[in-house]
Amino acid sequence: MTELARRILAVFAESYPTSASFKGGRKLRKSGWHEIFPAITTDVSAKTDFLDAVEELERAGILSAKWKRFRVGDELEALYLEDPQSLFDALEMPSPESISDGMRQVLDAPEWRDPRLRGLAEYLAPRLSAGHPVPVRNAAELEDLGRLFLLSSEEAASSPIRALSIRLYANSKRLERLIPIADRLTRAMGNESASVTLGLARSYPEVSFAMRGSISLVGHSIPWTCTGEIITLPAATLSLIDRLEIEPREMTPGPAVILSVENKETFHVLAKKLPPGLPPGFAGIVYSAGHPNDAVKAFLRICVKADARVFHYGDLDPDGVLIAQEIASLLAVPIVPWNMSAELHRHYAAYGYALDSTQTARLALVTESAPRELRELAREIGRTGIGVEQEIIDLGRASEQH
Repeated sequence: MTELARRILAVFAESYPTSASFKGGRKLRKSGWHEIFPAITTDVSAKTDFLDAVEELERAGILSAKWKRFRVGDELEALYLEDPQSLFDALEMPSPESISDGMRQVLDAPEWRDPRLRGLAEYLAPRLSAGHPVPVRNAAELEDLGRLFLLSSEEAASSPIRALSIRLYANSKRLERLIPIADRLTRAMGNESASVTLGLARSYPEVSFAMRGSISLVGHSIPWTCTGEIITLPAATLSLIDRLEIEPREMTPGPAVILSVENKETFHVLAKKLPPGLPPGFAGIVYSAGHPNDAVKAFLRICVKADARVFHYGDLDPDGVLIAQEIASLLAVPIVPWNMSAELHRHYAAYGYALDSTQTARLALVTESAPRELRELAREIGRTGIGVEQEIIDLGRASEQH
């Protein structure tokens, strides 16, 4: 078979698994071949080669051709798939039917009557029989998924992902490739992601902060004194915090004020100043790491519970505005934007970057409940189409403007 004939068949092979033909319906039809092989409209030799390949596939009984009126053999209207099995045989590929049959055989194996796999089998079997697409690609993948779903959460938690993968599959990377497929499958079934259920969503959120005060942990009689150094805690430790006391800055009556900062470099520059001082009035600083992870959210909630006010300093761009709005929403208390004004944006716009239409469209997510400063900043960003990164702002000048 010529290479061009194989390329024509490859177009059909790509569409066949989701076609009506695969489900027993009408023949798969493909037209617009001049778009797939544009040379056939400008090069006589290319057109001749294409028509020869069509004739070759017609003779083999794999495809049939429908020609334009009065242009038989010269102007093709469409090609139709006549013999799907021969198509995949010619391409030396397993057909979707054979793949589906293989998966159904896996589901018939005794181990798939285990209660941990029964729901999965009941979901897949009728879809495979009806020719519907499923997230699993072949029988071998389904067998490997079966081993995964037979794991207990205790077994899953007992080893790093790659060590567990070697134990299950003698391949250190296999499990990492299977987890997204398992997640798509369980979500399609209306269940929680398999990675969450089995404890394979190996996420270790942390929060970095600097403050003056003390932290009391459950089970520890002596509070941990914080003297302004940068501290990083995982979410597991945050869950043990029983009491947080933030030492208000001198000469600043009222509740302590915590500053949330979006970007790492700015956080470290400001945190170095904590002993003896952040800008006046601040008792501590927290690195939000962009959109806050679960550890950042937990720590900010602890700060609010300790009667602290939260200020936030982020990029002067759509994401920066939305991060500030997100923090306000998750804390369910007003936050104060710091150095996030339309005036500051105007000063630095000449050093900013052009936003694309997708980024600008995100400004529509800014709500009327957002602080006035954020709404004004959002309007200025939308008017100019410019974003200003936090890292280019002179902190000395910005602090003076606040």
